[in-house]
Amino acid sequence: MPNQFITTDLVSNTALAMFANNAPFVMTASRIYQDDFVSSGYKIGDTLQVRRQNHFIVGDGSVATPQSIIETVESIVVAHQYHALIAYTIQDLSLRIEDFSRLFISPAIQEIITQMEKDLGAAAEQELNFFTGTAGTPINSFTTVDTAGAKLLEQGVNIAADAYMAMTVRDGSSLKGALLNNFTPVFNEDIVRSSAIGHLSYFDIFQSQNIKRHIAGAGPRLNSGDALLVNGAVASGNTIIMDGATINIANYFVVGDVISIAGVQSVNPVGRASTGQDMQFVVTANSSSDGAGNITVLVAPNIISDTLNPNRNVSNAVPNDAAVTMVGSHNVNVAYPARALDIVCPPLYKLQVPYASVAVDPETGLSLAVTQTGDILGYQNYMRLDLLCGFKWHPQYACRVLS
Repeated sequence: MPNQFITTDLVSNTALAMFANNAPFVMTASRIYQDDFVSSGYKIGDTLQVRRQNHFIVGDGSVATPQSIIETVESIVVAHQYHALIAYTIQDLSLRIEDFSRLFISPAIQEIITQMEKDLGAAAEQELNFFTGTAGTPINSFTTVDTAGAKLLEQGVNIAADAYMAMTVRDGSSLKGALLNNFTPVFNEDIVRSSAIGHLSYFDIFQSQNIKRHIAGAGPRLNSGDALLVNGAVASGNTIIMDGATINIANYFVVGDVISIAGVQSVNPVGRASTGQDMQFVVTANSSSDGAGNITVLVAPNIISDTLNPNRNVSNAVPNDAAVTMVGSHNVNVAYPARALDIVCPPLYKLQVPYASVAVDPETGLSLAVTQTGDILGYQNYMRLDLLCGFKWHPQYACRVLS
């Protein structure tokens, strides 16, 4: 005989467990701001301001100069309410929970997870400026992985613990093939990820079908031989004018393109020593070349070259005639510690219907709402699963690993 009628509470708890066990990006992210979103009844569009780490210039000697605090903030916006709506019959609800989960809950949860992780990958494509690896070349060596760790360390990122690398399924297969015997079978017993590969260099590595493939603008793709040069030194701001582009090319650069500029190095934010590596930027708006081959490009992060500014991020102003290197289409694999990605999933209020439940995982703060109702006109029952979510990548703590 079938088991007893499946309650909404049972469905919500079962669905939440499925979500927690199949979302590698979500489960490796930082949840330190989760509590700030719990008690205030947040909804789509609500924002939490997050203060970034303050920096100070250290003096030497008995005389001290007062420094103003230059605070910078980033916003976590509750921008998504992922949901799935399932139509079912009373006979369906008389199934055992295992069968009901297999037929209805599991497919719905998988779609919600996939959409959420695709959005996380798309955000990484648009926001992360630092990069290692080679576009078009698979990740198939220890050196490629280890260099990503070196990149983060140069930028003052602590990856001694809770450091991860997410890569495409194909890149993961290439890496496993090249280093077949190098992976430990279990690297974190507290986090269950079926896509986990193992631990290599600094990173716990996992594969994901939701890594974003960035399609570069027409410049990097079709006019890679252009010798782009900076047209006018830039000491601060987010605008770089270049010349040397093929004339009248629409969308020469598109959002998510990455470039590096010779003659100006990135600096370690703690102490501001030069890393010796060319500074890298991500393009934040589509831009086209004009009839003279000039192109105005908006980039992130903002250029700060003032040596008296504790938030300085480049060794010197971007010089005139500095060579610009473009990067072609690539997979946006990501190397990051947990603090590079903040996720909040505040609990939704239950709808005022007889069958509604909100399940909250006490360890991760994940919250999932399940609501059941019926359509008296269409004589149909419905079950709705909802997840309220906000997330934010912090580019200073992460880098792309191109492939």
